[in-house]
Amino acid sequence: MTFQFDVIKGRRSLATHREREHIMVAGSVRPLIDAFRIAHVELIECWWRLRFDKIEALQVVSQAGTARVANVVDPNYTVVAKFPKALLREAR
Repeated sequence: MTFQFDVIKGRRSLATHREREHIMVAGSVRPLIDAFRIAHVELIECWWRLRFDKIEALQVVSQAGTARVANVVDPNYTVVAKFPKALLREAR
């Protein structure tokens, strides 16, 4: 598996990680609910950058997206939100 990270100046959240089967975004902060929210807002913005309406993106991500709590040991919690690329291809 290959990882690619982009540094975007002025962004407060982690960069989007793209892998073969999913678009993935991580949110890392305290409390846990904020990490969850950040990851999902960024995932919806990925859709928006692909020219989808934000309301449609919110609906699709909430129905087909998944989330995993990746870290609860460090001072910050980390949540990874992901969406299957196969469904994205079908939506376009």
